[in-house]
Amino acid sequence: MMFISRIIMSFLFIPLILSCFFSICQADESVNVSTEVKATISKNKALNLPVIKILPINTDLLTLMAKLKETTTNSHKIQLAVAQLTLSKTPLNAAEQYLLLVAQALLKINSMGKNIDSANIVTLLQPVDKLSKQISEQQLAQPEFLQLHLLLADHYARQKQYEPAYLEKKAYLNKYYIYRKNKRLAMIASLEQSFEVNDKKASNALLESQNKLKIRRVAEVQGEKVAQQYNITLIIFTAIVFVLLFFQQLRIRNTLLRLTRTDDLTGLPNRSALFGWGEKMVLSFASHPTELSVLLMDLDHFKKINDNFGHQIGDQILMTMSQLIKETMRSRDVFSRLGGEEFVALLPFADSNKAKAIAMHINNKISQYDFSALMLQSKVTISIGVATMNDNKMSFDDLLHRADLAMYQAKEQGRDKVVYYQDIV
Repeated sequence: MMFISRIIMSFLFIPLILSCFFSICQADESVNVSTEVKATISKNKALNLPVIKILPINTDLLTLMAKLKETTTNSHKIQLAVAQLTLSKTPLNAAEQYLLLVAQALLKINSMGKNIDSANIVTLLQPVDKLSKQISEQQLAQPEFLQLHLLLADHYARQKQYEPAYLEKKAYLNKYYIYRKNKRLAMIASLEQSFEVNDKKASNALLESQNKLKIRRVAEVQGEKVAQQYNITLIIFTAIVFVLLFFQQLRIRNTLLRLTRTDDLTGLPNRSALFGWGEKMVLSFASHPTELSVLLMDLDHFKKINDNFGHQIGDQILMTMSQLIKETMRSRDVFSRLGGEEFVALLPFADSNKAKAIAMHINNKISQYDFSALMLQSKVTISIGVATMNDNKMSFDDLLHRADLAMYQAKEQGRDKVVYYQDIV
């Protein structure tokens, strides 16, 4: 019995001896996975083989695998790197999960020292079987992936499970054979490519001499084309000048049109633009009845401000007030300067309640603003008249007149008021 067990043990340890030999070869021939991927793809292209899908590998994971092979490593840094990859929010593909399990196993082996729990290591590596089905055979034959079989064989042997240890060794040798075969094919493809390059260089030299002859012939033809190109260039240049002059005139015209419809002081639409927008909205109301309201705003005691502080201060107050009111306007509203200290806001799709709410918001915003930086008194107020269109036969002048009457009623009530036209009828 002793003799038979020794024979069995010797047969089982033959793969272990072979694995040591191939591990040494592997250390010399191991290359970065990304480099092997490129070599495999170029080999397949050169030999007209179908391109195998190779899953990309995170560079941090490859760096971690390389550090785990070193004899002297900083275990704390490696543990931190493994934890970061394990808890990474970026989803890992099957190949990355495969290598991460191998890295975790190597880290656990290094941390255990001599008291290695082989059963725990084998259990940790069990999920690799399912992951292997999602990875191509060529990628599994890469050195980084082959470590798994060596680890399992070693720890199966430590548990005296010699049959699975032998099968892992056998799987390692089969895949290592595939790896060596792929390396040879890649080398053949590289040599064929180098021969093709030499042929191309010879062809290029021949083409270069032919091109020199063609250049001489072309030079004669180019002399005739120069005059023709000059004439074409002159025509194009003249056309460009005319186009630029046209666009410049068009820009000036548009600027003048904009200035005729814009208030110089505040930059708001002026009286002319206001009536254009107003008549358009009233016509739209007549064909498609919707809510349309108008706010007419007048700055209180503006003449006294000009008399006491000067017209320059008055202009600055008008600009400040127009900016404050503009901030309260909706994107579809039209806010313009009617003239002097009067401003008008057109509020489409706004009924009486909504229009009064906007007017009250404007009134409070102006009365609460601190104007002390411009003049001695800090408070400026406005009176606002509100009118809503409720008859499709009404003109814009009628609607604006109603808002004007409501505004004057606000003045009569002591200023700094908001008055709705329907409340005074």
